[in-house]
Amino acid sequence: MNCNLKLSDVLISMNIQLTQAQKIKLEVQHRKERNSKICDRIKAVLLSSEGWTQSQIAQALRIHETTVANHIIEYSNQKKLKNESGGSESKLTIEQTEELISHLEKNTYPSTKEIIDYVQKTYAEKYTQQGMYNWLKQNKFSYKAPKGIPLKHDTGRQETFKEKYNNIKSTLKENEKILFMDSVHPTQATKISSGWIRKGVEKMIATVAGRSRVNLTGAIDLESMSIFTGEYTTIDGEATIDFLKYLDNSTGNTDRIHLIADGGGAHTCKAVGAFLGIKDPFNRKYLEDEYQIKLPSDKKNLTKRFIKQLKDVLNKEPELFADKKIVKVKQITAKMLLDALRKPPPHKKFVLHILPPYSPNLNPIERVWKVMNEHVRNNEVFSSFKEFKTAILNFFKNEWNAISNDLRTRINDNFEKLKTVF
Repeated sequence: MNCNLKLSDVLISMNIQLTQAQKIKLEVQHRKERNSKICDRIKAVLLSSEGWTQSQIAQALRIHETTVANHIIEYSNQKKLKNESGGSESKLTIEQTEELISHLEKNTYPSTKEIIDYVQKTYAEKYTQQGMYNWLKQNKFSYKAPKGIPLKHDTGRQETFKEKYNNIKSTLKENEKILFMDSVHPTQATKISSGWIRKGVEKMIATVAGRSRVNLTGAIDLESMSIFTGEYTTIDGEATIDFLKYLDNSTGNTDRIHLIADGGGAHTCKAVGAFLGIKDPFNRKYLEDEYQIKLPSDKKNLTKRFIKQLKDVLNKEPELFADKKIVKVKQITAKMLLDALRKPPPHKKFVLHILPPYSPNLNPIERVWKVMNEHVRNNEVFSSFKEFKTAILNFFKNEWNAISNDLRTRINDNFEKLKTVF
């Protein structure tokens, strides 16, 4: 059989020849195929192989005889069954096409008009809007919004954190937990979001511009999908300490909790550090509370007045100093002094691990806030702040337990790896 058939040859005569294996393969594909046009192609080929004329096939499939001939030619020459068209020949060379693809991967244009202008200016080729749309589809471009990622994220530090986290997780003892902690501030203002709306219908949603907000601190245990939340007037160190006390009481049978949180002031302030027994914040707060000595920033030198005060502290409480000779040094910074003080006992339960800066992708509770918005806020109108606040709190109190198990594939520690921004 000639493997380079022409339309005229097929219209005159011939039936395609198939092996038994080819027939079985096509029959199986036909049973599974959902595209009716592809099914027509398969039927045309099979019927031709069974001795049907093109006229008979065309009548049976209710398509034109030349369409049947084309189906047979394309299968014979190319084994083509998909109803895809390669489109018109590109106006750009292969090199220009690759160059334009690379350019569009790095630069996002809001419409085909801007791309057409760029192509005409760069390659002296003019496309219509439909032509450029076809070119973009053929080269696997689609119209969608880009995804925002933090500009200043540090990939190296993120990878280091992942290694540390995996080590903590792999060595976790029976009565230990890992909790991811964060705060959120949802406002009463209507949050408009996309959804399925019937074509041609412009759906209207009333909006409320209220700025009143609910301040929540939360923590999630990925193993049990349990969530803990606390509401506060403002999110600061005092609120964080109160939340940690609540966590302590709520996890009575747990010996140790590894808390993972961002480096916001509410988590890293002196008060929280002192509560957790972190050495420098603890000693700063201790000197301030017990002796009214408020140390400057780490790199600043201590004045003679400070040194005199510290000598008085040394006389009253020598056990506070791990290195008593520090007060005899002529010039010392606040950090040098802190390094010379004793290490306080750590908190009996909590160990705080601070995430690298700009790393929301490493904190799964960020996804919890998104789920909260989907269930409570998106396209919902609250006539009063009381109604809004009740809905938010009710979600965590009542709804979360009903849906949490189904969210494991979405809220987990398969941390997203942020790509480099062009």
